[in-house]
Amino acid sequence: MSYERSTTIFGKEKTILELAEELFQNTTVKVKASDVPIENGKRILKAGTILSKEGKKVNDSSAYGVVYRDVNLTYSNVTETVLVTIFGFVKEAALPVAPSAEAKAAMKMIMFV
Repeated sequence: MSYERSTTIFGKEKTILELAEELFQNTTVKVKASDVPIENGKRILKAGTILSKEGKKVNDSSAYGVVYRDVNLTYSNVTETVLVTIFGFVKEAALPVAPSAEAKAAMKMIMFV
């Protein structure tokens, strides 16, 4: 069972997209909350994290897309549906880890700028 939690955002929401309102496509990937490590008491899947189709954090030729926005999995112990960008212009500097050459090649529909 999946639960959507509401959050209040103060100020401008962080985006990984270079052209945030144009030319991008997201899809969903299932991610096990237990696969996301707890840091500072919270389990946050950060925007820009590279995922495989299986919902695993990767940085190799199995890369499928990048997490669209931060996802708080702190109160989850199940598999959650996460939005992943698979097409568009992504700000490489906004990603938590720079994508490897293999990951970039695997994500053919993403242009890193």
